[in-house]
Amino acid sequence: MANNIPFQPMGKSVCVKSGAANTQSNVFTITADSPCQQYFVTNHSVDKSINVRINTTSDFNIAFPDANGAYGLCVPPYGYKVFTGPQVRPSSNVFARIITDGANVEVTVVPGEGF
Repeated sequence: MANNIPFQPMGKSVCVKSGAANTQSNVFTITADSPCQQYFVTNHSVDKSINVRINTTSDFNIAFPDANGAYGLCVPPYGYKVFTGPQVRPSSNVFARIITDGANVEVTVVPGEGF
């Protein structure tokens, strides 16, 4: 179902920093207050893109795309995007990881609905 409404947060924001350049972050948990399946992802870096992957289990990896392909969605420097992904709800969390070519890049993820 399409949402033609401004983004409405429906859970706690999670802010995570990347580790070393070209190294995937630790898995972090996203929790929602009510069922939703969209995620507002903000990249706070002014010069580094990030790739993010949201998954239903905590056992997964993320890598930069290459000729063979890789899971993950790109957010440009100092940008944001709303992604549709697996449903998160009070009784079921989702998990995320980021990767970037810079160290200590901050990314914020907020569960909710809207565009």
